[in-house]
Amino acid sequence: MMLRCRAFGRSLRYSYKRFNSSVKPEGRKTNEVEDIQGNFIGKLPEQLISEGNGFESTTAENQIDTLRCYERLLRSGFTPKQSTAAIELLLQTLNEEFFAEYNNKFLRRTELDTQSHLFNAAETELRYTIQVSREAALNEQNLKILQLHRGLHLAHDELNEQFINLLKKDSRVDFNDHKIENTLLHRNINLTIKDCNHKIGTRIIGDIKSEIENLRWQTTRSGLFAVLGLVFFIMSGVSISKRLSLENEKPVEVVLHTIEPEEDLQQPEGLENEVEE
Repeated sequence: MMLRCRAFGRSLRYSYKRFNSSVKPEGRKTNEVEDIQGNFIGKLPEQLISEGNGFESTTAENQIDTLRCYERLLRSGFTPKQSTAAIELLLQTLNEEFFAEYNNKFLRRTELDTQSHLFNAAETELRYTIQVSREAALNEQNLKILQLHRGLHLAHDELNEQFINLLKKDSRVDFNDHKIENTLLHRNINLTIKDCNHKIGTRIIGDIKSEIENLRWQTTRSGLFAVLGLVFFIMSGVSISKRLSLENEKPVEVVLHTIEPEEDLQQPEGLENEVEE
């Protein structure tokens, strides 16, 4: 029983070492996982074949301390030959009764369990690797999609900017055309206004000149009439003055009257009146 426990403990330690050496922790970096993807699948069959006979068959000689058993037999009173024969018989019995069955059944079953465990671990690792690679590919595709969306938005913004610049150019051209048209229209309006002003000024000046000519003619005519009237009045005055002068040049006739004494005082005044006449 002790030998069976020792063999089982050795097999468990060996299985644990092989399991630790084959299974990788989950805390590795992504680049290590990517390296495993390329090497693990290719080396998995070779690894299983090489580890197929990992548990070597054992015998009683390898598991029992024959020297200590020999010494104990000697101390118990057995002779050296008897002790050697007893140990050989014990080893032969153990090999035939226990280790042969142990090597054929227990080790193979333990090896199968270990290989099954390794296969399950490899399957788990492979699934984890596939999942990681799938997530990495999905993240890469999402990143590409985001880059495409970003490029699309940039192209859309550039297209909008170009469209806005084109509209600005068109609006500037239209504005310049309208400005030129307005300038020409303004010039035409100014020319029309100047022409109208010239025509109106010419007509007003012509009317004023005609009115001035009429007024001058009327003034001249009125002046002539006034001069003629003045000449007439002057001639009339001259003729009247001549007539008066002729009348004044006539001799004064003195008429003597006999008056009464009371009239003597009034005679000078009467004479003066007659003289004045």
